[in-house]
Amino acid sequence: MLEERIQELVTELGQVETQLRTQQQSLQSSIDHLTRTTQQQASTIGSLTSQLNNFKSGIAAGSHPSFTGGAADFLCLPGQNPDLKSPAYSGHAVIYGAEYGKSTFLGADGNDVPCAVCRSRSGTSSVMIPARRSCNSGWKRQYYGYLMTGNPSQPGSANFICVDVNRETVLGGEHMYVDKMIYPVEAKCGALPCPPYADGYFVYCVVCTK
Repeated sequence: MLEERIQELVTELGQVETQLRTQQQSLQSSIDHLTRTTQQQASTIGSLTSQLNNFKSGIAAGSHPSFTGGAADFLCLPGQNPDLKSPAYSGHAVIYGAEYGKSTFLGADGNDVPCAVCRSRSGTSSVMIPARRSCNSGWKRQYYGYLMTGNPSQPGSANFICVDVNRETVLGGEHMYVDKMIYPVEAKCGALPCPPYADGYFVYCVVCTK
């Protein structure tokens, strides 16, 4: 009787050892998977950080404000290693770096304007909405800021752009060259109804994706 009980205990102990071994193998497999996942995430974070650094290195540019012709829109030029070709003939169009124009509330007079070209992982459509700081239902706000463009007293034309409320400047770009300038846009009553608009007030804007 005692021998049978001992044999039962030995059998049960063997089963427990087998279960523990199986659990240990499963735990080790989970640890290995977590390690690989962590390494992959670290690699992804490193790649995204590198891309983010590249995005921040862009330089906003456009035609000179004194030109009566030329392009009206802004471009985001690469901040490093641009592909260029030596000119072989005359009669070129010209592109200048953009600077913040004199504006007390921005506090960035003469600073060069950085830019970024980004791809939203959460949206495929993008829209800039003037006079809004929030997006419509179902849309994701990427950022909001101030509507800006060229100075109307200068002959050069410029498109409207939305500059982030937490505007940035190019490191080392504090010198005022009076090249492509951007200024905050204020509302002017007349055909533009006041209210709801207010004469002389700066106009907000928002960039939304979906």
